[in-house]
Amino acid sequence: MQTRWVNWRPMRRGDTVTKMPVQPDGTPASSTDPATWTDYETAEQLHAGVGMGFVLGGGFACLDLDHCYDARNHLADWAKKLIMLAGDTFIEISPSGDGLHIWGLCEPRKGIKLRDGMNIEAYSQGRYITVTGKPYKTSKRKLADITVLMNLAEHDAFGRLFNDM
Repeated sequence: MQTRWVNWRPMRRGDTVTKMPVQPDGTPASSTDPATWTDYETAEQLHAGVGMGFVLGGGFACLDLDHCYDARNHLADWAKKLIMLAGDTFIEISPSGDGLHIWGLCEPRKGIKLRDGMNIEAYSQGRYITVTGKPYKTSKRKLADITVLMNLAEHDAFGRLFNDM
């Protein structure tokens, strides 16, 4: 059983609202301090915040696709292509409802933010990602190796790749 779970609650920082990780007792958690994490059952039962989160690392990674749906609830082309490349790994709908999380396995590496016509963040350590458990379409509840996706993100190659597709 993985003890990499936290809860989260909204927190205002200036003009934005962020998702602050919290421990089962409601005190702040840290994405880099395992002493502040818990197991799935505890995080699910105590509801210290408004949702649950999973701390990345230990081989676990996630690509966070923000705002990838338009006003008509159509998925952006760049997100469709990423989903095709992701293969058979768990993809869920984010808490906002207008984003997706592509979960998988990958060795730890530096986090990445891509904003050139896309809104992608890719992490495999030192971060936590909120979890809804709401699968995207027929996504399977298994984790595949997403190293290729992380490599493409790291080299900012999605734009070049998608233009060739």
